[in-house]
Amino acid sequence: MPLSTLNDLYFSQSALAIFNKCRRRFKYRYLDGLYWPAEWGMNEEVKKDLKQGKLFHLLAERYYSETMGETVLNSNQLLQSWLNRLKSFAVAKNVVSAEQELRFQKNNLKLLAKYDLLKYDYEGKKFIIFDWKTDKKSLTEKDIEKSMQSRFYLFLLFEAGYKYFLNRYELKNMPILIYWNPRYPKEKVKIEYSKDDFKKDKNYFEILINEILNENEFSLTDDLNKCRFCEYRPICRGKTTENKEIIEDDLKLNLDWDSVEEMEF
Repeated sequence: MPLSTLNDLYFSQSALAIFNKCRRRFKYRYLDGLYWPAEWGMNEEVKKDLKQGKLFHLLAERYYSETMGETVLNSNQLLQSWLNRLKSFAVAKNVVSAEQELRFQKNNLKLLAKYDLLKYDYEGKKFIIFDWKTDKKSLTEKDIEKSMQSRFYLFLLFEAGYKYFLNRYELKNMPILIYWNPRYPKEKVKIEYSKDDFKKDKNYFEILINEILNENEFSLTDDLNKCRFCEYRPICRGKTTENKEIIEDDLKLNLDWDSVEEMEF
């Protein structure tokens, strides 16, 4: 693969996580453009859950964005209950932005993230990142504190976001990250961040991205267990995918609001 193609790529947390799992999968998805819609290979129940997750993210964006009107749900009682729980959990106050995309480029480091919600803590003089999960697995069942997403989101916001918003906010302390799932409204995971964490992550991401930029083989993983839920299993292993894995970035794809018949504004 020409190195210029890799050099054009902005790395998301999902891209980096996929590279760590299987380099061939990274190549298929991000370099070869061999990409299927998120719903490909999923049963109807999983497709429904995925659509509910996308709609919830869009409802949250509408709630926290001043430029968007309030949303009324006519028939989807589940989404209405999720939205009500969201309003109770994190009121639309001290909002910096919703669905904020942040891009950063410095030498070989080209990073991209999209934050579900950023709020400013006036007392703590720092940003709070909120990330919505909508899958059926409880947050207590996930190992997310040291996950690629947690490290990536906190690192990028402090590295680039703090500089971007410096003229508008007094930012003296490190950001924090809060995960929340409307299915489990009483649960949340709060992750603190330190300057030592930032230094370690900066070194980690620089090494990882340089490794990707210098990769030539993009070999298959030796861990066959990782192949079970990969959409490229039929190509690589000649076996059917057992159940396609939902990739975090798939929930952040744009959805056409005009096609959602049960909603009116």
